[in-house]
Amino acid sequence: MTRDIAVIMAAAFFYMSGTMLATPLIVGYAHSLGAGGEFAGMIAGTMNIVSLFCRPWAGRLCDRVSLRRFAMLALALLIAANGWYACAPGPASVMAARIVNGVGFSCLSVCLAAWLTALIPLEHIGKGMGYYGMVNALAMALGPAAGIAVRRMLGYRAAFALSAIGMVVALALVALVRSDATRHGPARPARTTETTTLRERVERTISIPVIPVALVFMLFAIPYCATQSYIVTYVEARRLPVEVGLFFPLYAAALLVLRVAMRNEFDRRPFRWFLSLCAGSMLVSLGAMTVMRGDLMMLVAAVFMAASYGLMSSVSQSDAVRLAGEGHGGRGNATYYIGLDLGMALGPIIGGWLYANVAIAWFYPALMLTMPIAVIGYLIMSRKR
Repeated sequence: MTRDIAVIMAAAFFYMSGTMLATPLIVGYAHSLGAGGEFAGMIAGTMNIVSLFCRPWAGRLCDRVSLRRFAMLALALLIAANGWYACAPGPASVMAARIVNGVGFSCLSVCLAAWLTALIPLEHIGKGMGYYGMVNALAMALGPAAGIAVRRMLGYRAAFALSAIGMVVALALVALVRSDATRHGPARPARTTETTTLRERVERTISIPVIPVALVFMLFAIPYCATQSYIVTYVEARRLPVEVGLFFPLYAAALLVLRVAMRNEFDRRPFRWFLSLCAGSMLVSLGAMTVMRGDLMMLVAAVFMAASYGLMSSVSQSDAVRLAGEGHGGRGNATYYIGLDLGMALGPIIGGWLYANVAIAWFYPALMLTMPIAVIGYLIMSRKR
């Protein structure tokens, strides 16, 4: 844990806290400015859609340009977007700011991850990304809580102003990082257009060997993001005596303990071992949500969700870096984040379809189908590879 690694992780905490602070407020803010239900939903989902298209190019740039300058440019976009939220006169203006937010978020998340992988020795990449994931887990737990509290006391605009301040702190921290080194892969011989294969063209933007891992992580993100979006609605629909606001703080606390306890296993165990562990834990978590009648089962669900999605996020990211190879951390991280973006987009969509068309008691059992698909799909794809 060098000084530069610690500073980058601190910057990641502030930018992720600011992003997560704004995320649960966007729909309500859009409604308060006059947006209808469908348009408010479009505004909320725009950031992830924009991120999905920007990440491949962000990954390619991270392997070619100054990471410090790239991170500072991305943070400038995030500061502008959150300041724009705070001053937006109407929902159309919020939509435009959300697009800027998506570009900045996609670029910065890939850049900081690539920066860390350039500074951490490959033999310790699992442990290093485990700590990075731990920082993100804290931000994802504290950011929404801070945003909701500030919104209740001071209103939406003050909450977005606080998010912008967090981005300013992150910008100051990035400026303090001394090392701007990145690992560049060996130069490839120039090829003419006629002899360039489709695989080589795709490989310029994303890392093909990482695709199976990204797709597996997408299938873990779907039930997690569906839970994130619908757990309150699920509890209210079933009239459960549960303090639903405790779920994500419990998840974050369990994830911190698990990542510290297993910090050395990330570099020792193969991906398949973690896939089996995390898939089984996800099934237990979704099963606990199905039979939940009180806070005790919610605690079980939160702990096993941390042992599934929470661990798989670090395992997938470190494996993506290894598979991408030396000097291609940007593309490897970008491909990993594409899987995350797809899961974040599909989770609420699938959850909404299930909520509208399936009996509420079958909401979580239906989401269990993602796990056998993830395991079988990975075995088939890895065998072909």
